[in-house]
Amino acid sequence: MRSSEHARRQIAPLLLGSLLGSLVAAHVAVGVGCLALSTGAAIAAGAVRPSWGWWRALLIAAGIAILLNTYLVAGATLPWPRVFGAPATLEGLRQGLLFALRLTGAAVALHGLRAAWPGERAVDELASRLRWLESLRVPVRRARATIELALRFAPLLAEEARRISKLQTLRAGRPPRSLAERVTRARAVAVPALVASLERADQVALALEARHYRMKQVTRTPAAGWLWRGAGLAVAGVGLLWR
Repeated sequence: MRSSEHARRQIAPLLLGSLLGSLVAAHVAVGVGCLALSTGAAIAAGAVRPSWGWWRALLIAAGIAILLNTYLVAGATLPWPRVFGAPATLEGLRQGLLFALRLTGAAVALHGLRAAWPGERAVDELASRLRWLESLRVPVRRARATIELALRFAPLLAEEARRISKLQTLRAGRPPRSLAERVTRARAVAVPALVASLERADQVALALEARHYRMKQVTRTPAAGWLWRGAGLAVAGVGLLWR
């Protein structure tokens, strides 16, 4: 178990470098290379196959990016239908495809980091690297405690929203059919879910105060080897400098 955790910690810098390189890639070769590194590192970190919801969100975001760039960037006109009078351009399509490639590489790297730093470990790792900002009055410990509480209670809030949605469907007697009914149903779910989350936050705050909760000190976690850190910096540097 320790060996697997150590191996995942070693791979994390490469995933971080691939993430940064994907976000700033200005050439297709850099984007493809970062995507390949992200995929290989994610598999080595033990990441499971993404769910259909993950793929759907990624495809929707990539499609929107391609369409917006195609119709908003000036260039050689493509024989496509005009949208609000704007023609589709070849340069815009190329930039949109590159943006979609960058987005895919960054998403895969984040998915791999989720496996390398599961649960609250990502918060501990980042807080350990940024603890020096406490001397500059940056509230690192407060942000760490806030994110840890959010990670712990997010599944409960999601379950509460699903329960309220089922109750609203039972009250209505049938699922929504038109767009107006869907908006009304979403509002009927969002308002009680928001009220429930505020009540839960108030209860948690009272419980922490009653127990005299104090934010724990940020301790330095074991860092990855210099070879892995150097590889991550090299990947990020290629993306930043080759522009």
